[in-house]
Amino acid sequence: MPPAPLAQNLQTQDYEYKLQVPQGYWRWKTRIDVSHTAPFFSVRDIVSPFGQLRDNVPIPGTVVEAMAQSITELQQALAPLILLSPTTLTFTVDQGRGFSESEEVSVTNSGVYGSLLSPTLTTSAPYVKIMPAQLGGLAFSEAGLAQVSVDSTNLLATNSPYAATILVQDPNATNTPQVVSLAVVVRPLAQISVNVTQLTFYASAPLDGPFSPIPAQTVTLSNVGPVGSLLSWQAVKLYDTSWLVSYNPISDELVGGASELVNIVVQPDPCMPRGTYNEVLRFTGYSTNFEQDVKITLIIS
Repeated sequence: MPPAPLAQNLQTQDYEYKLQVPQGYWRWKTRIDVSHTAPFFSVRDIVSPFGQLRDNVPIPGTVVEAMAQSITELQQALAPLILLSPTTLTFTVDQGRGFSESEEVSVTNSGVYGSLLSPTLTTSAPYVKIMPAQLGGLAFSEAGLAQVSVDSTNLLATNSPYAATILVQDPNATNTPQVVSLAVVVRPLAQISVNVTQLTFYASAPLDGPFSPIPAQTVTLSNVGPVGSLLSWQAVKLYDTSWLVSYNPISDELVGGASELVNIVVQPDPCMPRGTYNEVLRFTGYSTNFEQDVKITLIIS
């Protein structure tokens, strides 16, 4: 098998051959040219036992056969080789949520110069998606990328973890097939809980100037889902009122059984008249109940 050159951007590579006959040695170079859609082979720089080949020097049939054989040998030696990175993938998904973010698998032709790798990627599980499923015409040292994702729509936390494989194969590769192993951890669903569904703030309208600061209040937000669940939540105010000036934090993650305090601050606008004002602070996140509302009331007297 001819050695692979170190440079990855070569278009041609020459290999030297010789054949001994009674008169001496015939020498030549067999060239691989990969600038075409398929490797192109040619014989060049022929040297006879009498010196550089000229038109009036006949080539013996045994030498012609040896030159043809040199091309055949190179063609047979141009086997691609599959190199995968990574060879294992782990996905952590929520039960029933749908497609995960994708992970990349790199497939490289680590064979010899002039080889072409055209691998197909197939999965053992219907919940694994691969795009694209075929990587065509990877030259020596060239890599192709496939995106792998997991659909958790029909996966159950009670059956977690799931195991699957991706088979990468090309009948022309010397090491086909190669395997990427997948582990899929399915989390149970979180559940959003708040300790109050309404908060009321009171303010006295000043005779002049701004309102006095109003003491902040808190909401205890909890993930009351099972151990192993994860609540990625965020809070939004539905009516975008200016007097609900802050709620902190506005987003976070809570494992099953965990809680945290969300600090609520209101401050009336300077020209707000006496009356009752309402806002709704909604906590959302992928869970069994998806959202919980806390009504925020401001009473100015």
